[in-house]
Amino acid sequence: MVHPQLLIKALISSGELQFINTVFSCQRENLPEFALQQHLTSVPTTSSSDPCYDYNTLDENWRDIRQRSYQYYYDHDDSLVEWSGWYRLYLNGESAQMSEWCVSYVGCGGETGLYLNGSHPTLEDGVVNLEVLGSSMWSNQCGIYTSTSIQVKACPGDYYIYEFVKPNISAPRPTYCAVAFQSISSDPCYNYESLDRPWRANNVSGDWICEESFSWSGWYRLFYYGMNIQMPETCVNSYSCNAYVNLWLSGPHPQIEDGVVTREVCIGTYWGSCCDYKSNPIRLKACPGNYYVYELVNPQFWCSGYCTDISTISRPSFTVSPDVYTGSSITLNYDPCINYNILNNYWRSTLNYWSWYGYISDHDDTRVEWDGWYRLFINGSSAQMPEWCATYMSCGGFSALWLGGSHPRLEDGVVTREIYGSRHEQCSRYRSEPIHVKACPGNFYVYKFTRPTVSIPVPVYCAVPFTTPSVDPCYNYTSLDESWRATDNYVYSNYYYYGMCDYNVEWNGWYRLFYNGQNTQMPESCVNYGMCGTYEPLWLNGRHPQLEDGVVTRQVCASAWYGCCTYTSHPIRVKACPGNYYVYEFVKPIFCSAYCADPCAELSCTEDEWCGEKNGIYGCLCNENQTTPDSFDFSETCQSSSGSMSVSRCQLFEAGFPADALHLNDPSCKGTVRNGRVEFHFDNNEHICGTSLVANGTHFIYGNFILGKPKSEGLISREKILKLPFSCVYPQTQTLSMNVKINPLESIVHKTLPAGEGRYQVRMIPYEDDEFTRPFTGRVDAELDQKMNVEVRVEGVDSGQFALVMDTCWATPVNDPDYSLHWDLIVTECPNPNDDTVELLQNGNSTSSRFSFRMFIFTANSTKLYLHCAVHLCLLSSNHCSLDCNSGPHRRERRSLDFQDSASISMGPLVLCEGSTDKWVPEQVKVSEASCLCASLMLLLVPLMSVLTLF
Repeated sequence: MVHPQLLIKALISSGELQFINTVFSCQRENLPEFALQQHLTSVPTTSSSDPCYDYNTLDENWRDIRQRSYQYYYDHDDSLVEWSGWYRLYLNGESAQMSEWCVSYVGCGGETGLYLNGSHPTLEDGVVNLEVLGSSMWSNQCGIYTSTSIQVKACPGDYYIYEFVKPNISAPRPTYCAVAFQSISSDPCYNYESLDRPWRANNVSGDWICEESFSWSGWYRLFYYGMNIQMPETCVNSYSCNAYVNLWLSGPHPQIEDGVVTREVCIGTYWGSCCDYKSNPIRLKACPGNYYVYELVNPQFWCSGYCTDISTISRPSFTVSPDVYTGSSITLNYDPCINYNILNNYWRSTLNYWSWYGYISDHDDTRVEWDGWYRLFINGSSAQMPEWCATYMSCGGFSALWLGGSHPRLEDGVVTREIYGSRHEQCSRYRSEPIHVKACPGNFYVYKFTRPTVSIPVPVYCAVPFTTPSVDPCYNYTSLDESWRATDNYVYSNYYYYGMCDYNVEWNGWYRLFYNGQNTQMPESCVNYGMCGTYEPLWLNGRHPQLEDGVVTRQVCASAWYGCCTYTSHPIRVKACPGNYYVYEFVKPIFCSAYCADPCAELSCTEDEWCGEKNGIYGCLCNENQTTPDSFDFSETCQSSSGSMSVSRCQLFEAGFPADALHLNDPSCKGTVRNGRVEFHFDNNEHICGTSLVANGTHFIYGNFILGKPKSEGLISREKILKLPFSCVYPQTQTLSMNVKINPLESIVHKTLPAGEGRYQVRMIPYEDDEFTRPFTGRVDAELDQKMNVEVRVEGVDSGQFALVMDTCWATPVNDPDYSLHWDLIVTECPNPNDDTVELLQNGNSTSSRFSFRMFIFTANSTKLYLHCAVHLCLLSSNHCSLDCNSGPHRRERRSLDFQDSASISMGPLVLCEGSTDKWVPEQVKVSEASCLCASLMLLLVPLMSVLTLF
């Protein structure tokens, strides 16, 4: 674009300018005053020697006093320039002028910034001579150098020209400074942005809010909770106005007739007395209605902020409505899940790390005109508001706003949620206006955002990515096996400095933690400062989920030298997986910290153990009082057709066999760790585990062994192999006598057995019907010669492998199976041939045997009748459990059985009912008023012998 003065020069050289002047002179008297003035700014009235139309253009952006010193190199030096004639200043194509004000620590591209010691001249002043002063960018002292004076002239068109000369100064690298003021196209008294920031008042402090990174643009009117307020004109104490460096106006506010004026901006008592340091000047204007507007610009100093003076508060008297934004009310005639605004700002992400460093902190949701419902996105991906606070989370502003509660479910409809704001490490420091939230089909949420509370410094609604994994992360993860992450690994471990930093890792997706190939997990409790190979280790603030919980979100704590959970990093998602492990969706932490791995977490060592490392593997080691070098501490339990064995976990680990390396004969049958012991179990249902079953004529024996093989690689190995055989032995035959009175309902006979032995139960039950469906439970009318049905069954054994065999059954008039007076009912597994009323219904086919007989009495005046049976267990695979009693002689050679603990399972007594001589019932203990009740339940208790062989 050609500058106007260049066009004028071209006209002069062509002789056309004289013609223009002649025409203009003829018509001058007929022009109105405003037209005359406009014409004077565009057409010269002087000769070609006027410097307003004969100048050089100087457009170098590094001369700008509004640049921070670190934004350019200090390699410019105007004492090396061959200056010639007059110059007009530009900055990035915009008209500029020399600075009349000193700004601390500004060199304008060099090391010494040169500025005018006085105001620019007016048009009528013509060419004036002005002194030039210099200040060092390494010092806050203004005017410490004096350079050669220069000539300055104001020109029509509202610009200035300068006759620059070589600076005559002893200071290093002097450069002429420039500043650009934007042209005002409309009156700023009616074109401004309302800035209601009560936290900027000079009577508040406690925070450091840095405004130099905000995007200042244009003119602003200051408010205090809706009331007028203005900048202070006197010194403000340091650290007030919630700023580290506070800014106030050096000079009085203007009057309305002054129009737009420029004022220096001073810094409060910062490292000295008032106004020792100066920031960039600003323009301001007095407006009708007793208020002011300010053209605020980015301050020069780090973490500085414009102050407001609480003593200047006044009620507003608007000439026009101020630009104060409010949200709209709830609209109920449409579904916000369909009618919403899209809010896709990447800087709202909680993972926006640069915002808290001050690079992106210029957003303020109190300046947004909120209207209706909004759905959040981050870089086009669905997002939601965070439900948690993270330390130094800023989301592109200063105060991070997050949801004070969980998101609703679909069935909840529209709900109201509190909004909290955090600052630095202080969560819930602020409380904003509540908002409405709704869950929508399609797994997303919509929010009815409103203007946040203005007392919160620069608040911003935060967002966090919210995506459902497309595949199950339990089977789609990255393995993370880095030994330096261990909770006991000091940052200076073995004189080697780790100082690891997960901030430098490009995390992507889900991860599973290992330690030297061993499954591990994040710690759930405090980790000491300096561990996990970093200074500030990260640990999980909350329990790991269960399988049924699915994907959950957990907060992450960082330990510092002065406490646990000093900081909270970004939350992560966690999932429990089949196979007893977890996966984590790691994200970049805010600080140079690292996620920890706790090899001891899932071990749950008992008070008799301690977690330690052996041969590169973590496990539970034995305390001194638990160490038994010559043998293993083991225990065995056998019951029915099952067995279990437990061994001390720490002893196994010290012997070189971790719990997960052990199994039974079937490698799929691993041990289970419980209370510091490794337990193994087998049964003959669906958990055989390679167990063998044999019979030796007197006992049944279940056998298995615990096997441990080293994880060796290569052709050969000298590591030991662990093999711990164990067995459960059951006696094949056993009888017990009843030595207590019979309970009329059901009674159990207990016999004391040696410690460590088990038992199974044998019951004898009479039934009312031939189908054995109704056991006697009430009054029994048992008449002489009435048919009685009896069942003997065993409980607690595997019905697929064993059968119960009644060897003999008999009756006695007294409670003594060896009484001399008795009557046989079953003899050698068959009915007594001398009693044709006895019928053997079932014997040796299953775990229950049945027979019947007709009632009788002993003729020797006895009114009681007791039944007894001797039984044994038989292995069905032998095919010799059931005897055919109808095939002629049925005697066979009996197996050698152990009857040393001989007894009988008995039922009775059956007694004569009162008032009747032909009805019999079981005798009862007096716990009921019924006179005739059936009874009988006896237990046959079988010792279980266990043998452990170790070789």
